[in-house]
Amino acid sequence: MTRANLPYLYDAFLYGKDAHGIELETRRHLEAVSEDIGYVFTSEQAAHLRVARYLAGYVNQLVIAGVALPGPRADDLHHVVRRANPSAAVTYVEHDPLAAAVLRAISEDRSNNVLVVETNPLDPARMWISLRKELATAPARPIGLLLGGVLSFHGGARSDVVDVVQAHVAALPAGSFLALTHLFEPESAELKAVATALEDSLRTSALGRGTVATLGEIEAMFKGTCLLPPGIVQVDAWWPEGPCAPHDAAPLVVAAVSRIQPAHSPAGVPGSSPS
Repeated sequence: MTRANLPYLYDAFLYGKDAHGIELETRRHLEAVSEDIGYVFTSEQAAHLRVARYLAGYVNQLVIAGVALPGPRADDLHHVVRRANPSAAVTYVEHDPLAAAVLRAISEDRSNNVLVVETNPLDPARMWISLRKELATAPARPIGLLLGGVLSFHGGARSDVVDVVQAHVAALPAGSFLALTHLFEPESAELKAVATALEDSLRTSALGRGTVATLGEIEAMFKGTCLLPPGIVQVDAWWPEGPCAPHDAAPLVVAAVSRIQPAHSPAGVPGSSPS
């Protein structure tokens, strides 16, 4: 009860229906840094919904790791995916046992290929062993992997996070997509100070971890993949289907999607030069 739980901290900012007192206290601790902190979490989750819908247009199986607890039913990620692609299989990955139990109770529907796998997305080797046992469709087919805000809370150096993401890249079949969001350190001195204050506040909160990343560190995560337009951008600006109306807030979290390029790309499937 003295340590904040990351999925429930997201809930404290998004819906507030499941968060405990410790997560609500942590939210107040973070809000003291900047009036934009709440928007960091809500805009990131909105980007997850857009990214999931986008990926569902190109693949029939999605693996979604490290995102918030289910919200209003219409905004559950698997419902968003299914509206875009009724035949898509969705596998949620969650390391926290309590959050995994909630996901199973609310979201899991094996008859409709919605699964919950309790494993750690920050341990790619173990995660993919678990997934290959559980994936609802053939694991050799292209997969859309969405790594939500979990990467920001790795707790180690960003070089360690680069290794984590690159291990996921190596495990994904050709033609798959990789999407992620991450807390961001802007280049301007004024905004960098806000990002540093957020990082310090996360580490001194009951959560005890959280790190921002530079543009170069995030680019390294996508090494060897084909970064898709609009590239690594503020989460508000990641909306290739448009229209885009960025909020007037500090760009403290970014989103990006890339593709693990197959030998040839069918017409209409996005791809670009490897990053």
